[in-house]
Formats: sequence, C-alpha cells, structure tokens
Amino acid sequence: MKAGPIEIGRLLQNRQRFCVPIYQRHYVWARQKQWEPFWNDLRTKAIECLAGRERRFSHFMGAVVLEARGGFSAGRVPAFQVVDGQQRLTTFQIFLAAARDYARSVGFEKSAEKISDYLLNDKPHLMEDREVEVYKVWPTQYDRALFTDILSGDRASLRKKYSRHFYAKRDKIYEYNSVPRLLSAYGFFYDKIKHSVESDDLDDEFAPAPDTPNEDTEEAAAADAGVADEVKLDALWQALVEEFKIVEIILEEGDDAQVIFETLNERGEPLLASDLVRNNIFHRADAAGEKAEQLFAKLWKPFEDTFWSIEEKQGRYKKPRLEFFLSNFIAGNIAGEVNLSKLFSEYKAFLKPRKSKAAPYETVSAELQELARYGGIYRELIERTADTGLAKFSRRLLPWDVTTVFPLAMRIWASDMPDEEKNVCLETILAFIVRRGVCGLTTKNYNRFFLMVIAHLDAAGWTASNLIAYLLGQKSETGRFPRDEEFEQKWLQSPSYSVLQPSRARAVLEEIELAKRTKFHETSALAPSLSVEHIMPRYWQTHWPLADGSTPSSNAISAAWYSSSEDDTEIGRVVRRNRLKETFGNLTLLTKPLNSSVSNGPYADKRKVLAEHSLLVLNREITTHEIWSEEHILDRAKALFSMAKNIWQVPAQQTGSEVMKDQ
Repeated sequence: MKAGPIEIGRLLQNRQRFCVPIYQRHYVWARQKQWEPFWNDLRTKAIECLAGRERRFSHFMGAVVLEARGGFSAGRVPAFQVVDGQQRLTTFQIFLAAARDYARSVGFEKSAEKISDYLLNDKPHLMEDREVEVYKVWPTQYDRALFTDILSGDRASLRKKYSRHFYAKRDKIYEYNSVPRLLSAYGFFYDKIKHSVESDDLDDEFAPAPDTPNEDTEEAAAADAGVADEVKLDALWQALVEEFKIVEIILEEGDDAQVIFETLNERGEPLLASDLVRNNIFHRADAAGEKAEQLFAKLWKPFEDTFWSIEEKQGRYKKPRLEFFLSNFIAGNIAGEVNLSKLFSEYKAFLKPRKSKAAPYETVSAELQELARYGGIYRELIERTADTGLAKFSRRLLPWDVTTVFPLAMRIWASDMPDEEKNVCLETILAFIVRRGVCGLTTKNYNRFFLMVIAHLDAAGWTASNLIAYLLGQKSETGRFPRDEEFEQKWLQSPSYSVLQPSRARAVLEEIELAKRTKFHETSALAPSLSVEHIMPRYWQTHWPLADGSTPSSNAISAAWYSSSEDDTEIGRVVRRNRLKETFGNLTLLTKPLNSSVSNGPYADKRKVLAEHSLLVLNREITTHEIWSEEHILDRAKALFSMAKNIWQVPAQQTGSEVMKDQ
C-alpha cells in the first residue's frame, strides 16, 4: 500500500481515470451536510488568496482509496478502481464543471480552458474507447448519463435537455427533491460561484478600507471590474486544485481492498449497512471472477429501486426497507436474532460456516439468486397489493403490527410446499396471532418464538402438519394457542374495544363483515374509512335506562368505576353494562362516525340512522331489533363468535395432504 497527501489539482491533472465500480451506491451527497461545508471552506480559502494572506495550512478532504486495474498500455488511459472516495471525486468534478460553465457564460474563455484540464483527459488519439476514457471520473451506471452530460456539455445544452428541472424564465435549477442529486449539486455550486463573483461576497472582512475613492474613468473602472471578476473566479477554482488535499491510498498486490474499505467506512458509518453489504458481495464476486457487472445488472439492480430506500419504523429503529429485509433474511436463515445496528457484521457472520454446517452458498451467484428470490417475497409482504395468499396474509396481519413473524412467513413462502399448504400455514399463524390478541395474551418474545418455529421446521421438515403440531403443542404463556373455549370466553366477556384498541377491533369486525357477504352483494370490498361504533354508547346514562327502566343514580355511576362485582344491585348492574358495552357484541362499523347527538342518543334514533345510511350486513342485522339491551349484546356476541372461530380456527393435527384436502 502506498499512501500520501496529494493536491486535488495534481490528482486530477494527471492523465488517468478513476472508475467507480457499478455496485457502489450512486451520488448521495446533499446540500446541508456536505455541499455547504465544502463551499464554505472553498470560499474561505479564496478570500485568503485574494487578500494575499500567508497560506499556512492545506485543507484535507479525507482519503481516496484506489486500486490499479490493468497493466500499462500505450493505447489506453491508465485506470484505477475507486475503492473509497467516489463521493468526493464526483463533487470535485461537479464543482469544476459549474465553474467552467460560469466562466464560459461571462466570456472568461481562458479560465474555462484551464478548468477543463481537470475535467477531461487529453490525447484522444491515444485512447481505445474515446467516449469513455476522456472522462477522468467514471461514475456508476445510475449517475453516468447525467454526469457525462454535465461534464461534456455546456449550460445551454444542459438547460435544453433537462428543461423540466430549470425555471422557465430564470437561469436557475429547481431546489426540489425531485431534481436529480447531481444536477442539484451542479446548480448549487453554479449559483454560489455566480453570487460570489458578481458581488462583494469574497471581500476580505478584515482588510482596511481604502483611504481615497477610485478616480479612474468609467471605462477603466469597467475594465478593472471585469478583471476583478475573473480573478475572483480563478481564486475559487484554484482554491480547490491548489489548497485542498486528499490522502491518496494506492493498493498494491496483496492488499485486501475490502478490508480497507470496511475499516474506513464501518466505524464512522458514512455508508449505510446495506451499502457495505452490497460492496462486500460484489468485491467477492470480482475476486472469484464471477462477472460482477452481469450479476449486478441481473440480480441486484432491482434492489436499487426507490422502494428499498424508503425509510420505515419498526420498534426503536428507523431504517431503509432494504436493511429491514436483510435483517429478516438473515434471521430467517439462521433461526436466530439479528442485531440491526450491526447488520453488516451480522451478514458477514451469516456467510461463514457454522458448527457442523458448511457456508450457506458455494458461489456469490447462488447467494445473489437467493437474495433476489427472498427480496421479491419481502416486497410482496410490504406492498400487500398482489392477488396471492402471501399478500392477503400481510393485509390481514397489518393491524396487528407483528412484523417479527416476517422471517417465518418468508421461509414458508420460499419453501417447497405446494401453495395450498403454504396458505394453510399462513392462516394458522394469523389465527394464532388474532386469538392471542383477543385473549389479551402477551406479544413479548414473539421475535424469539417465531425463530424457534423456524428452527423446529428446519429440523422436522417444512410442512403444514409440522407447523400446526408445534404451535398446538406450546404450553407457555408466550406461545400457547388459545382453544375455542378460552377464545369464546374472552370474546363474550372481555372489553375488546379497549383490550385490542380500535384499529384491531375494526380489523376483526371487517373480516366478519366480509365473511357474512354472499355472491348477491354488489361488492366484496370495504371502504377504507370505516370506524368502530358502539351500539349502546359509551356514555349511555342519559338515554339508555337499565333493564328495569330505571336510570342509575350518579352515586351508582361513580361507584361502578371502582367495583368489579356484577350482582343484582344498582352498582352491580352498571358494572355489568359498562363491561358488555365494550365487547364485540356491542361493536359495529360505520363509514362515517355518527355525530355525538345521535351516537349517544336513544337506540331508536341510532337504529333509524343505521337503516337509512348503512349497507353493511352487520348493521342490517342490528336494525332488526326493536330494543337493544345487555341480552341482545350477548346474543349478538355469540352469533359473531360462531363466525370468528371459523375465520381464525384452531387447525386439526393432520398430515399436510389431509389439511389441503379439507380446504
């Protein structure tokens, strides 16, 4: 390894190419975090230069790690692969292109020509591929077209080709997020350069004011101003090429580029863990001679879709979807917990042989094929739009917020089981989750529990019967499968609205509503805006007398909050009513919540509104009753339960073929 400081100008003036591997991330530097600090440093150096101050210190911009590619050839520009530092190199080039284009726009051709020496390689007659080798920096395929347009064109051609990103009546690029990052950087630097050159922005704030005004003629003043502007411009771009340095690290034969890359990047986390994983994969592919570019284009490129970069929140973590996918992928394959904050280390550990097991993949190609297959499964889980058993499972699972089941669901869907058997497995898992939710059982340790299920199926075989037998055999509070007796008792007696929270109570009622519909109904879809409504209102005291026609006293209402006894006393009857009004027997769905006067009003008014405005089967059944009492609530709860126990049923312990035959 050779390492040492070098000025940016010397690095870029040499006739050589810096090629960014196709699998590295595209340009991601942004205004607040990188461009503005970089510009402020440039501006400070330019002011020092213009003021004639002593230049005591160079400004260091970190390290650039390079690996020589190919031997010397008189007909080819020497090339280096950029192991680390592509964001810096790209930024230098974009800044210089903006300075060159500004110079051209105001007629400073001499400056523009000098700047071009740092952008493009000369001697095109000594190039095998002139259209490629002319560029000193060759970015990833994602950025390549825009990058080459910026470097090889001019401001006018750029504005014409990318007019949708320019203001119609101003020579300025939009600053919106929809503008490609490279074009935003170019626009930022161009505007900063223009402002600094054409204003007093570069004046030395510590310089003394002149004693006498300038007495030159207007013509001389204009000429001086023109010279001064060009000097300002030169001070800016020369500050970069003369006063800024990087540590250039050139790897030699035997140096492990990936280890150096990881050492430089993993500690400070300037890269995402998924970036480190990707780079590691394709570094290994390169080293094994597995045609990394072809593998990237065929198997990894789908992961470059914006879907995977969207940040989501799971637990205490807020991460891009790709990182949650990789975490679930590893967990599902090792049947063990994964530390998301150490994802890159977890991925490397996953690839190593474990105990008596060999490494999971013989080739990088096989590894990528597996990632691509599971990536499609995970995307189906997250998008929930496909007409498949997996997407349907995910839609129904969503209100329950049990993402810890994803590793198990992914393994089931990727298994060799027939689709019918996979669907049985997913239905069983959903019944397990919903029943436990209704019964108020804990979700604590679900992550470990579902990984234990994976470990069991890895040992016993991936079949529906093995999954069912394992779930039904659990006895602990963290893993037992509630049977019909317990499920019914909680369904009839538990205040489900508060135990489950409204979103989950709504999910349960929606599934029952859909199950009640027949082929004669106009649609099987439900409005997305449905909300849970209490038939007997939560604040029933004014318009809903007790069964004997009496209105409870305020003392009885208050005392009922501190009692759990349901006897024949006035307080006991209030306690019973307060519990039953929160059970499923008293809950229904409405497209639009009733206003408070109707919601808390007498049953006759509410019944009339339901009959006039609701087409739901659940509500039509309610309106058949003349009155609504505790007995009606219990009767309706029993009727709803008869459906619920079949929607989320306890499966019989059968063989896989028998399970499928019964569906």
